[in-house]
Amino acid sequence: MLKIKVCGITNVFDAQKALKLSADYLGFNNIKGTRRFIDVVDMTDIVMRVPESLRDKCVLLAKEQDIMEIVKLAKAIGVTAIQPYLPPEANSDAYYKKARDLGMTVFRVIHVENKRSLMEMKIDPESADYFILDTKPSDPNLMGGSGEAFDWYLYNCAKEILPERKMCLAGGLNVDNIEEAIDETETCLIDVCTGLEEMPGIKNHDKMDLFFEKVRNFKSAAAA
Repeated sequence: MLKIKVCGITNVFDAQKALKLSADYLGFNNIKGTRRFIDVVDMTDIVMRVPESLRDKCVLLAKEQDIMEIVKLAKAIGVTAIQPYLPPEANSDAYYKKARDLGMTVFRVIHVENKRSLMEMKIDPESADYFILDTKPSDPNLMGGSGEAFDWYLYNCAKEILPERKMCLAGGLNVDNIEEAIDETETCLIDVCTGLEEMPGIKNHDKMDLFFEKVRNFKSAAAA
């Protein structure tokens, strides 16, 4: 079943809207210097306003030297899902698996550059619950949220090395291309941020309505 992760949540109104539309996950960016940064206090306030039964939908995006720091932060906020951004020396299967062993749902980001880079990757499929294939930012200081799509052919190439049930499509998704994206990749999870915004960190609720409607209609047509 196709799932939707709405990322870049910075306020309770957008969080509530996404949940009302039955979003499967909400992403909160705690990476300083990024355009959709939300501090721990504000994120905790929003999470506490989410019904307890739905808090497993809340995902902490964080950049630290050690994944255990991110796990500790997630537990302090009250969430059990993380999207870590780690330095090269800590960006290995063992660290992600350690977080999963501690009860965390792990979203592992893979920045897509070209087919060769994908085929050369050595990744344990059990190191994450989901692998997010996202556009490699032209600015090395950006973690994502560029609003730019990559060649979806590369997404299908990645199916050779990653389990399809764990793959997530991100990067430049919006109301104009979401149907084509789903049709071409047959992804099980989509991660959308910029394409639903009025401005960085502020969602456009009309765009959210239309986006979710298109996804629902596509799913209904595919099931018919």
